[in-house]
Formats: sequence, structure tokens, C-alpha cells
Amino acid sequence: MWWIVLVVVAVIILIIIIAAVVSSTRNNRGDYGDGGGTQVGGGERIPFFTPANDRAGMWGEKLVNYHLRPLLREDEYLLANLLLPLRNGCKTEIDCILISRKGIFCIETKNWVGHISGNDEDEYWHQEYDYPYMRDKDHKNPVKQNEGHCAVLERRLHNNYQVDNIVIFADLEDGWGIESDYAFTIRSFKDYYRELNDDELSPSQIKAVYQMLLPLVATPEEMARHREEVRSRFN
Repeated sequence: MWWIVLVVVAVIILIIIIAAVVSSTRNNRGDYGDGGGTQVGGGERIPFFTPANDRAGMWGEKLVNYHLRPLLREDEYLLANLLLPLRNGCKTEIDCILISRKGIFCIETKNWVGHISGNDEDEYWHQEYDYPYMRDKDHKNPVKQNEGHCAVLERRLHNNYQVDNIVIFADLEDGWGIESDYAFTIRSFKDYYRELNDDELSPSQIKAVYQMLLPLVATPEEMARHREEVRSRFN
């Protein structure tokens, strides 16, 4: 009879292990278990001959979107790769917009490596590499850059809604030099997002905002043309 007891104990242990794995998986997916909202856009493939900087940026956007969507309920939305018309006739790219009960978040994604330093008031943020053959860079402050996106979006929404400015670093190597209320790693944004109240937008408001912003989502072909125009403009 001892072998029966052994089998029962083994089955119980197996059930406990399976339950722990399932629970861990659900917790890693976000606040709402197996739910996850609807993502529109962001499905473009990365061509083999894409320039290195563009490739890194596109991979970073895909990684951030992958982690953001499970935070949403089924009736909430993630819009990716939007082209926003400006008054000067040009268009500006918005990496993604998250629309949920917690609010509207205009998200600028960065996939910078090395040591990053800067604060919300600086005109430029500094990127320093460990490798002597790579030259350090100064970038326009991404928080200020995204402030402009938020302002244009709020006008697009007839100034009826507040749009939150969020910068997410997809894979931040060293961000100890960053002093910002708006810049996050993927993990720190998840923690920040989970602490926000769920009463900022009602389901009907979420739907209304989604329908107003949906026309801004670009097709892969439109995004490819836009990126080529940007390259030609600054080269």
C-alpha cells in the first residue's frame, strides 16, 4: 500500500506546482488576468535592411507594446504607430497611446543603451557609451518632445480630456542619471500604473476617445513613408 501513498503525494505535489506556475503567469500578465485590451497598429514587420537606429527603435516599441497590452481590460485600448498632423503641414509620430479607466497616456518609447542622464527641464539628455569607438550623443529631451504630442492630442480631443506624458525606456542599461517624473522603465511604469485609480474615464468615454484617435493609426506603408521622409529631412 505504500506505493499508493507515494503516488497520491506525487500527484498533490504536481497539482501544487501547476497551480503556482499558472498563478505566476497570470500575475506577470498584468492586473486583469487573461484579459488584455485591443491593440490597433504596431504590427509592421522590420525590413532586413532597416538602418540600425530605426531597427533598435522599432524593436523597442514592439517590446513596450507587448508589456503594455496585458495591463488593459478587454474594453480598453492600445493604439500604436500614430501619425499626428501638425499645423505646418508635417506629421509627427506617436509611438503609442494607452486608453483605459486610468486615463489617456501618450507614450514615447526610447531604446537607448549606455549611461543616460538628464532631467525634465534640460534641453538635451546625454547618452554616454562604455565603448571607446562609439561617440557619446546628446538627444532632445524626450519628456519635452512628448509634451508637444500631448498638447496636440488634447486639441484633437477638443480639450475635453487630459493626456498624460509618459516616456518608457525599453531596456535601460543605466538610468541613475535620469531625474524625471515622467520617465520609466517598463517595470517601473507597470508599478506606477497599477497604483492609479480606475475612475478617470468611464467605458463610454474610453470608447469615444478611441473612436476619435483611431483615424490617426498609420498603416505599415504610411509608417515606412514617414520614416523615409524624416531620414531625408535630417540627412
